[in-house]
Amino acid sequence: MKTKFKKTLYSLSFFLLSICLFTVPTFASGLNWNGHFQTETRVNLDNSALTWQETNLTLQPEVVTNNTRFYGELCYRRSGLLSQNNSLLASTNSNPIELNEIYLDLYAYPWRRMDLRIGKQLIPWGTGYLLNPTSNLNPEDLRDVFDFGRYLGSNALKATTYLGEVTITGVFIPVFTPAALPNQQFQALFAPEMPPLPFTVNEQKIESILPAENLQESAAWGVKLEKHLLGCDFSVSYVDGRYSLPVPKITLTPVGEKVDLLCELIHPRRKIIGFDLAGAYGGLGFWSELAYFFPEEVKVTSDLTAIIGQHMEIVTLKDTPYAKYLIGMDYSADHLYFNGQYLHGFPQEQGKDKLGDYFLGRLEFTLNDGKIKIPFNACLEIRDFDKFQESFAILFSPEICFYPEMNTEITLSLRLIDGKSGTNLGKMKDWDEIGLKIKYSF
Repeated sequence: MKTKFKKTLYSLSFFLLSICLFTVPTFASGLNWNGHFQTETRVNLDNSALTWQETNLTLQPEVVTNNTRFYGELCYRRSGLLSQNNSLLASTNSNPIELNEIYLDLYAYPWRRMDLRIGKQLIPWGTGYLLNPTSNLNPEDLRDVFDFGRYLGSNALKATTYLGEVTITGVFIPVFTPAALPNQQFQALFAPEMPPLPFTVNEQKIESILPAENLQESAAWGVKLEKHLLGCDFSVSYVDGRYSLPVPKITLTPVGEKVDLLCELIHPRRKIIGFDLAGAYGGLGFWSELAYFFPEEVKVTSDLTAIIGQHMEIVTLKDTPYAKYLIGMDYSADHLYFNGQYLHGFPQEQGKDKLGDYFLGRLEFTLNDGKIKIPFNACLEIRDFDKFQESFAILFSPEICFYPEMNTEITLSLRLIDGKSGTNLGKMKDWDEIGLKIKYSF
């Protein structure tokens, strides 16, 4: 059930929309609609089980005048699988009708060098392809674990100021929103790791704890400075907010010779300094990102004197700073496109000792005047370079895409995964799939 605080923000968004469409006649007369229809089905190669079946319709209204722009994105998404629908009911976005974005742009207001954006919006910081260590304002949308780079919109106020060759962007988000998690078959990727205990657990209880809905506990903010220098785009950013993915907080209570375990899934605060770079040389493009995290420690000390004769301290997130970073490049020539990236730290990995290394690549051939594309996608995960044979996993996904018309895309895909235990991809090695996706844009 939505709280009064969230209802107030949604009411404000719709109030602004009403003003745009009804009190200013030129807005309504200039309303344009875009969008797309998409349906996708995936089947497990081992047992022929349907692993994904979803149809969605996205509508994008837009109104543009000399000094304003209104934009919205409304999506109806529905799965044909009961297990998927049950999962969505337990996630952040349980309603099949989702308002992904709805905002108003005010240009040169309240100052001629400043633009404002007010409402629910995506704030895509970072220069990488799909994966961005420095993009930490919007919560992740992980309902489809193979659809990298998706985020949920946030109710925010964004101000962009232009000072000569320097652009300064400030963002304020008053409401915390947790990440949207996948259905049950992929929940193991994001399940909290329980520490090993030297005694028997009598009862285990898991609770989800969200921050109090006030500005002190729930709000997040960020600022970014951008400048073009020596043919490259540079930026430095700072974010003060919370982890959108939960971190377990473990409390032990002795009961005889056993213990009751309470696992509270909380969202500790984090401060992040980010650096971005992007440029091009001839047909070669390159980019890099560095995000330095300063996490809030999650630690509980339990009195277990009755069982082990001492107190026991469980730390599930250390306050040790850690870095996530990405380096990438792409190259295009004639009918060939290549994209390669190295990433240290996936979005769900939190803490210095839990970061993996990933090598991602995409090689794409274009045929028949753009009516056929054949991409080959791959990802290599390495947990320990010194023990490569025991700590690697690989994903390989070739596709063939047909474009009978400019606005119609038909994609056949194959996904093969293999890996060692202890790797993220290795947890999905039983989910080799074939898929069919059809998308029509209008």
